[in-house]
Amino acid sequence: MRLAEKRVLVTGAARGIGLAIARRFLEEGARVILLDRSEEELRAAAEELADYGGDSAVEVCDLRDLAQLEQSAAKAFTHFGGIDIVVNNAGIAYREPFLDISSEHWDAVLEINVRAVFRIGQLAARQMIGQGGGGAIINMSSKNGISASAELAHYNASKAAVILLTESMAVELAPYGIRVNAVAPGFVDTPLDRRLREEAGLPSHSEHTPMKRAATPQEIANVFLFLASDDAGYVTGETVRVDGGHLANGSEL
Repeated sequence: MRLAEKRVLVTGAARGIGLAIARRFLEEGARVILLDRSEEELRAAAEELADYGGDSAVEVCDLRDLAQLEQSAAKAFTHFGGIDIVVNNAGIAYREPFLDISSEHWDAVLEINVRAVFRIGQLAARQMIGQGGGGAIINMSSKNGISASAELAHYNASKAAVILLTESMAVELAPYGIRVNAVAPGFVDTPLDRRLREEAGLPSHSEHTPMKRAATPQEIANVFLFLASDDAGYVTGETVRVDGGHLANGSEL
């Protein structure tokens, strides 16, 4: 097992990619704290994950509330007697024209997609340094953080910020044995992606994607597993695109 006895926090773990990551990590022997804002969905997720064995617990937290975030992080980092791996997966998006974006929506996206990643990463790094032995932090970016698309200016900006934050963290935390990487998915079959695409009247994936389909949450989780494991022991400061070749197809019209 690649993550035997590793202590893990996964944010946004009640559904979609976060739930798939938690499931995959449990399969590899990790002990996992699932953090999300919906207690009902967290409980349902925990019941589902019980079938996969392993040790998991839940932590209810609204990541927009900084005081609540810090309190929940402290509890998560001590639940299993420390923390080895943090997955900053939680994120939100609104599809709307740039001219119509409200300050409320802009702030909400940046608070969850960037500020929470920064603060949880900072608190986790301090915990890992205090423990000794290093650790791994994996942040959720997006292909939209590399190449923008219309009606997602706040989301695009937030995911680009995650990439540079990841690189900055990686440089400063490497001396402590802490690796920091990001994953940049393309189209993924999740409730959030389906909602955004249905609202815009878009198909499940782009014809611009060479593989002609959306990824499954499991396929994204497998990349997080690699980056969290010792198999990626010399990988830090990297953003791994998992987009079915979408961005590589940039010359196609």
